[in-house]
Amino acid sequence: AVVSTQSTGKKVTQKEMKKVVKLAINEQDRERNVIMFNVQERNADDKNEHHDGMLVFGIMNSVGLEEQDGNFNCKRIGVPGKSRNRPLKVTFSSKSIAFELLTKSKKLKDSDQFGNVFVAPDRNREERVEHKKLVELLRVKRAENPEKRFYIWNKSIRSSD
Repeated sequence: AVVSTQSTGKKVTQKEMKKVVKLAINEQDRERNVIMFNVQERNADDKNEHHDGMLVFGIMNSVGLEEQDGNFNCKRIGVPGKSRNRPLKVTFSSKSIAFELLTKSKKLKDSDQFGNVFVAPDRNREERVEHKKLVELLRVKRAENPEKRFYIWNKSIRSSD
């Protein structure tokens, strides 16, 4: 089936329409997620199935976020390996909780237990590539001007003089 839009007169197939709707829904789902890096995985002999959930509660408490009474799901991303911890994907019941955790996550660096944990938004493949390029550029700028403070804000690099 072909749909014609009145404003442009352009014809859009049903397949294209489904793809656009699917992308929009995927984007909305990602807004409720955060990805946590360097969160300790449980040992193979540890039988506690709630290990990751308890760590997420600890991280939330560490940044001053009130416990969400289990209103989140967490899942490890990637293939288990012995050398490093897999990222932890946490899905909250609302995007406001995820946003609040992201804004308060800088407090983690002061934590003894979670000082090496890094919290990031759930990005799609294109966003990850774009962000990686920004981080590389950020490193170059910091090396060239060590006296200045550079940071990434709103998909661009800024400095505070």
